[in-house]
Amino acid sequence: MLVVLALIPFHASLTYLRYGVVYIKEPVSGLASLPFLIIEVPLGDFFMTLLFFVSGVASYYSFNKRGTGLYIGERAQKLALPFGLGYLLLCPVTAYIQALYEGFQEGFISFLPRFFWYDTYHYLGYGHLWFLLYLFVFSIICVPLFKRWQAEGGRLECIGAFFSKGNRLLIPIGFIVLLEVCLRPYFHPDAFIIFGDWANVAVYLSLFIFGYIYAADSRIQEKVKEYFKLSAVFGILGLAALYYVNIYSQMFWSDASYLGVLWVWAKGVYECAGIIFLLNFGRLCLNRKSRALTYLSRASFTIYIFHYLPINFFTWLFIRLQMPIFVKYLMVVSLSYLTVFCIWELWQKAKKIIRKGWIT
Repeated sequence: MLVVLALIPFHASLTYLRYGVVYIKEPVSGLASLPFLIIEVPLGDFFMTLLFFVSGVASYYSFNKRGTGLYIGERAQKLALPFGLGYLLLCPVTAYIQALYEGFQEGFISFLPRFFWYDTYHYLGYGHLWFLLYLFVFSIICVPLFKRWQAEGGRLECIGAFFSKGNRLLIPIGFIVLLEVCLRPYFHPDAFIIFGDWANVAVYLSLFIFGYIYAADSRIQEKVKEYFKLSAVFGILGLAALYYVNIYSQMFWSDASYLGVLWVWAKGVYECAGIIFLLNFGRLCLNRKSRALTYLSRASFTIYIFHYLPINFFTWLFIRLQMPIFVKYLMVVSLSYLTVFCIWELWQKAKKIIRKGWIT
C-alpha cells in the first residue's frame, strides 16, 4: 500500500534523471538532480521486488482458499482484465501526452495507429501495467507447482523445516543476489517485454515463489525476525553504495564500468535486506488497524492503475514553465495525488449507483 503511494513521487522524479523509463524526459545534472536522487534511489532498486514478494504471500492464501480453477479465475479478473483494459483505454492517452510533448500536432485518433502498430516501443507500450502482466504470467505458470505443494502437504513442511534451521535462510537471499550479479548486466532493457527480460523475470519470479513459501510456514516467519538488525545494517550499506553509484552516474553522468559492477551487487543486497527489514518493521509498527490505513489499502490498486496519467499530464503542462524545477516537481506530485484520489472517490460513487440500479 505505502509502496504504491510512493509511485507518484518516484515516477515524477524520473523525468529529471538520466536513467529510468518515463514518458517525458528532461534530465538535469549536478546538484539540480540531487533532490530527485534522494527520492528515486531508495525506491528504484527495491519496491518492485517487494511487490512481487508480497504478491507471492497473497497467492498462498488465495490459492489455498480457492483451489486451482477459482484461483486462475480470480487472477484473470484482478490482473489480466485490468491489464487489457488499461492497455486499450489508458495507455494510449498517457502516450499521446508524450507525443504532444515531442511535437505531435494531430488529434488523438490520428495518434492511435502510431501507438498500437508503428511506434509502440517508443511510447512504452503497456507502460507501468507491465507489473500486472508479469504477475499474471507468474501466477499461471506456478499453478502446477502450487497444486503439487497443496496435494503433498509434507513437501512445504520439508521446505520450511530446511530454511528455518541455522542460517539456511541466507540461501534464497544469496540466490537473489547471484541472479542480479549474473543476469542484470546483460538484461537491463528500456522497456519491460517479458520475453527477453530475463533478469527481471528470474528475480521477480523467484521472489514470488519465495513469498509463497514464506506465507506457508510460521517457522520461516519466526526465523526472519532474527535478521531484523542485520537487515537494517546491510540495507544501509546497500543503500549507501546505490547512492554512490547514482551520484556519479546520474549527477555527474559518469559511465565508468566499475559503477555497473557495484550497482548490481548493491542492488541485490539492498533489495533482500529491505524486504526482511520491512517484514519486521511492518509486524512491529504497521500491524494495526486504522481508518486511514484501511482507506489507503482499498484505494491502492486504483492509484496504481491511474497514477501515471496525471503525472504525465501535469509534467507536460509545467515542464517548460519558467520556474524552479523542484517547484514544478512538487506541483506535479501534489496535483497527481489529488487527481488519483478524486478518481477513487468517483469510482466508489459510481459503483454505488450501479449497485442501486441493479437492485431496483
